[in-house]
Amino acid sequence: MLKDRLKKQQPIVYRALENACRRDSVSNAYLFWGPYGTMKNEAALLLAQSIFCSETDGLACETCNTCRRVKEGLYTDLIVLDGAKKAISKEMVDAIQEQFSKTSLEGTEGTRVYIIQNAETASISAQNSMLKFLEEPGSGVTAILTTDNINRLLPTIISRCTVLPFLPMSAEAYYEEAVQAGIPREDAYLLSHIIRNPEEIQSFYESEIYEKAVMMLKQYFDIAPYFWNEFLVDWEVQWRSSVSDKDKAKAENLALAAAFFDLLHLYGSDVIRHDCEGPAWYHDAVMRAEGTADVYARLILIADEQKDRVNRFNDLNLVMAQAFSRLEELRHELG
Repeated sequence: MLKDRLKKQQPIVYRALENACRRDSVSNAYLFWGPYGTMKNEAALLLAQSIFCSETDGLACETCNTCRRVKEGLYTDLIVLDGAKKAISKEMVDAIQEQFSKTSLEGTEGTRVYIIQNAETASISAQNSMLKFLEEPGSGVTAILTTDNINRLLPTIISRCTVLPFLPMSAEAYYEEAVQAGIPREDAYLLSHIIRNPEEIQSFYESEIYEKAVMMLKQYFDIAPYFWNEFLVDWEVQWRSSVSDKDKAKAENLALAAAFFDLLHLYGSDVIRHDCEGPAWYHDAVMRAEGTADVYARLILIADEQKDRVNRFNDLNLVMAQAFSRLEELRHELG
C-alpha cells in the first residue's frame, strides 16, 4: 500500500501526516518539497484520500470506494494540476477558486482539496493568485503543493504552508528496490545511480535508453568517438521528424544524455575509491584505470556540469559536443 511505502521511504513525513489525521489537525495548506523521485506527489494523493476517507481515523484505508475514486481522479471535490505537463497559469489557479466557491458536490461538510504538483512551474502571476487563495481559502479547503525546487516559489507562499521536506533515497535503497524488482544485481548497481524514482526502475531497465547509456559508457572506455558522432546524427534525424515524434525523441535523448553523465560520475567515484560492484566489464574498467584522484575528481565535475546543461532549453548537440571535447582533453592527460 502507498502508506506502507511512505512509512518506509519517508518515515518523518509519514508520522507528521499520520498524527495530523488522527488528531484532526490537518493544515489548510501543505508544501511537500524535495528531490525528483521522492514520494511527494504520491504523499499528496494519500493525504487527499485521508481527508476524504471515512473508514479510518488515521491515514486513508486506500481500499474503500472513496479512496479508489480519489486515486483514479474521479472525485469531484478534488482538483489536481500537474506543472510537469503544463506550466501552471493564473487562469488555472483562478479556475480552482471559481469551482471551490461553489457548494461541495460530494459531501455535506464542504471538504475540498486541490493539489498542485511541480508548483515551481507556476508563473509569478499564478503564484500571486495562489497566494491570495492560500490567505483566504474558504471553509473546508485544503491546498497541497509539491515542488522539486522550493527556491522558485514566492517566500510568502512558503510561509503560508506547513512545509514537509522529503529526503532523497540513498543509492543503496534504490539498489535494493531494483533487486526486489527482479533486476540482476550487476545492472541494479548501475541503475541505482541513475534512477531517482523507484517506480521507474523496471521500465528504465527494459528501455532502449538504459541500453544506449551503457553502450556509451563502454565506448568511452574503448576510446571510440565514432559512437558519439552516430549518437548526435541520430538525434538530429529524430529531431526533424513530426512534432509529436520530435517531442518524444527530445525527451528520450535528454534522458539518455543524463543517464550517461550519471554513469560517468559513478565511474569517477569508483575509481577514486578503487572499489565497485556492477558488471564484470565495468569492474575491470575501474580496476585498470590510471591517473591521480585529482583527474577523476575533474571527470566527476565535467559529468555534473554537463548534466546540469541537459534540459529542454539547451541544444543537446552542443552540450554533447562540448562534453566530448572536455573528456578528450582530460583523456590526453592520462596519456
